[in-house]
Amino acid sequence: MPEAIVTANAVSATEGPLGHEVSLNPAVVPVICAALLYAVSWIMGGCSHPSSPLQPAGGKKFSASREIRLDPEDVDDKLVPAVSGRKLTMEKMAQRAATSLQFSNEEYGIAFDAPKGYLLKEGDLPQMDRGLGYLGPIPMHFAESGGVRLATVEPPQGLHLGTNFVNEFFTVSAHYGVAPDSCAALDIAPESRGPAVTRTVDSILFHGFAEHSFASLHQYSGIYLHGYANETCYEIGYGVATVGSADGAQAGPSGSAGSLKRIDPEKLMPKLEKILDSVRIAPPNFELFTSAN
Repeated sequence: MPEAIVTANAVSATEGPLGHEVSLNPAVVPVICAALLYAVSWIMGGCSHPSSPLQPAGGKKFSASREIRLDPEDVDDKLVPAVSGRKLTMEKMAQRAATSLQFSNEEYGIAFDAPKGYLLKEGDLPQMDRGLGYLGPIPMHFAESGGVRLATVEPPQGLHLGTNFVNEFFTVSAHYGVAPDSCAALDIAPESRGPAVTRTVDSILFHGFAEHSFASLHQYSGIYLHGYANETCYEIGYGVATVGSADGAQAGPSGSAGSLKRIDPEKLMPKLEKILDSVRIAPPNFELFTSAN
């Protein structure tokens, strides 16, 4: 009996389904197995292949990343991502805010930017303001009373220390309800009035005069302009006050400017002109409300 069982098992291992003998070449078996494994992995989409670069085990998809290699000569270069227009605008506004003082008055619809570090004084100036030194406070030159000072920019204390510098200023005022003819007139004394000056400020034409004065070893030179818009007369004035004689010579031993370095006011005016270039004028709030209704 044991011999019969062994013989039957040997026959079944070498016969096919119908009892025919099937012989396989041992060298072909690995090739067939590899082909079957490849077919199964292709059908399953690589799910069972742990080293698939596009889909890891567990079926979760992820995007393939590719390392970008720079040429040796471009090693120091940086890859700069694209920046949207809105982000650029916000960055420019942030940069402007970081480098300037911003004034805006919605009641009269006027705004401007002043240098960072300067003093921005809104409304009327205090009595202790440096003004023009011995020449008096910073003026307004409306021909009719009722003008309102909106803001004044002045440098911090200690600027130009050791020189004959007294003060520089940029001031903005407004007079609502005056006629255009009254706005065209500036209350500047004839002896202090210099050449006529014209400027275009935010598409509005401004007319005015250069002015100068000298007294008590103090001298002042500046420019005052008037422009009419939104039924309002806008006044812009800026200038520089120094210690010294009218011809620029230093005071003697009894004067306060005898040993001080001389500052040329004309070299300070361009900074004030930059503030003028930043002025923006728009319809005031009450006009916007009226037109909307």
